[in-house]
Amino acid sequence: MHVLIVDDHAFVCVGLKATLLEEFDDIEVTTTNHGDSALTILAQNKIDLAIVDLFMPGGAGGFNFIEMLCESYPKLPLIVLSASENPAHIRKCLDFGVAGFVTKSAPKDALFEAISKALMGERYVPQSLIESMPEVARVIDEVDSGADIEIISGLLTQRQMDILVLITHGRSNKQIARELDLSENTVKVHVSAMLRALGLSNRTQAGILGQKLGLSESPDINK
Repeated sequence: MHVLIVDDHAFVCVGLKATLLEEFDDIEVTTTNHGDSALTILAQNKIDLAIVDLFMPGGAGGFNFIEMLCESYPKLPLIVLSASENPAHIRKCLDFGVAGFVTKSAPKDALFEAISKALMGERYVPQSLIESMPEVARVIDEVDSGADIEIISGLLTQRQMDILVLITHGRSNKQIARELDLSENTVKVHVSAMLRALGLSNRTQAGILGQKLGLSESPDINK
């Protein structure tokens, strides 16, 4: 497994690399402190997982960089590692399609769990984010109480179910539009209708619900 770490703080790169080498067997770790060099590394190497800092100085970091990576490398599991614990920042990154968001204050086991989930095609969402969204807590309670995929699918059209599966797999609206041969605006309309039907507020909540229902184990629509 070849992991790319992108962080402008050298001690983070060194410490994280040492932690990964100690935890995982047969792992190669490449580090860089700049987005431009990260793109060069991705173009020249087979990278199995990327761990990227959210806010780096200059134009080579931030939300635009995360979004660009998700769009350019949709099959690459991408974990955002950030000092930010702002739920809005977490939701925005998850909406782009990242495989997970881990705060730098979290224990290392949280990162290991995020890596394991990402490599299995699942998403890692911080418990703090789930707890801050009462709509998700409500729906998860309903699932735990017996509501299953058949009940949920009964609330949605087949197209909305297709979109829910792709959201659970971490696809952005633009990627969903491309995969389903729809306009991005049509996808937004379907997503809005799906959220209303499920009583949710945003796509991140839908993705969490999809994971709870096991949709992350469903095959991609185009596979």
